[in-house]
Amino acid sequence: MTILRFTALFLVIHATSVSTAYAYGGGGNSSSSCAEPQFYEENPPKNSKLSSLNEISVVASDNTDTASLELEVNGKRLQPELSQRRSGEWLIKQRLPEAITQPGKVRVTLTAKSKDGCSAFHPFYLEIAP
Repeated sequence: MTILRFTALFLVIHATSVSTAYAYGGGGNSSSSCAEPQFYEENPPKNSKLSSLNEISVVASDNTDTASLELEVNGKRLQPELSQRRSGEWLIKQRLPEAITQPGKVRVTLTAKSKDGCSAFHPFYLEIAP
């Protein structure tokens, strides 16, 4: 009789652990089919210390929907110049209407969607120092 009780107890424990694993997502494979646009090659580089800032450039991945691209410098929205490289990546260039010379942090933000519709937000800072 003890073997029967042991077997029953084992089956109850096993059944409970299997259902718990599936309840926490352990039973399926999920993958995201949406790739966010990527931003890199910031110029000037992130966290640079500069005496003034006249121009910014960044590269965006080839899956960037350029119609959704937004560039802001210190909260001011700008209309950058876009050119596509042979690789399909996008060079984003912005000559500032006025050079920034006042000491302090400059916040640059880029937002865009991929061609799949995934959003990306890319902030970085520069520092103007005398």
